[in-house]
Amino acid sequence: MKKVVIIFLSILILGNLLGLEKKQQVLQEAVQKYEQNQYKQALELFLQLENQNIINSELFYNIGNCYYRLNSLGKAILYYKKALKVKPNFVAAKQNLELALTLTQDKQQIAQDSFLKNIWEKILSGLSMNLLAVISLILFIGVVFIINLIILKFSQREKTLPVFFAIILTFLLLFSLFLSYIKWQRYTDESQAVLLADSAIGYSGPGVDFTRVFTIHEGMIFQIEQQQAEWSLIKLENGLGGWIKNGSFEKILLAK
Repeated sequence: MKKVVIIFLSILILGNLLGLEKKQQVLQEAVQKYEQNQYKQALELFLQLENQNIINSELFYNIGNCYYRLNSLGKAILYYKKALKVKPNFVAAKQNLELALTLTQDKQQIAQDSFLKNIWEKILSGLSMNLLAVISLILFIGVVFIINLIILKFSQREKTLPVFFAIILTFLLLFSLFLSYIKWQRYTDESQAVLLADSAIGYSGPGVDFTRVFTIHEGMIFQIEQQQAEWSLIKLENGLGGWIKNGSFEKILLAK
């Protein structure tokens, strides 16, 4: 039985290594195609990696660049936004997004973050979900260990020092869990979308018989407030709201 387990684990590890090597080859080929100005072929290869549920800011950024070079402005903006969703302080993605937005018919702008918000975003970007999970687990084990130490070793002794460490570790654990929750909320947020159609008309209700409220164009970023079978209630950055048809936009999602 042990031999079977060892063989199974060896096959699993080998499969992961081979899969990683294959992904690396695809990535190298995609970069090579991009550098040779073969943007369509590069895009196909980058999308192969995305279809394997790889969530990576650089990958989304490269896909956005391919779409930009292919004059697909809506898709380019969508993927720059995806890159920034993973890594909010990704300077190159932010610069390219700003450039792409100046080329849209609706001329959108990105709000500039404050100094403190930039620091906060750097902290969040530097801590992945996996790393936060490991940190939270280590802190939890530390808290449990100190509590047991207090009960077993310090029951008849001064407890100030171990209690102090227990409080510090508990605070760090709660902060780590809070950061994990913020990251999870961002990763799973489905409220923002980008218009991919050439244009869309916003109506005061879910149907063409209602009053026209606005017309938006490819690349417009907006919030989704409500969805029905064929229509979605959206809100623009200027505060205007209206119903547009589903299928004209794509949500900014990290996993397909």
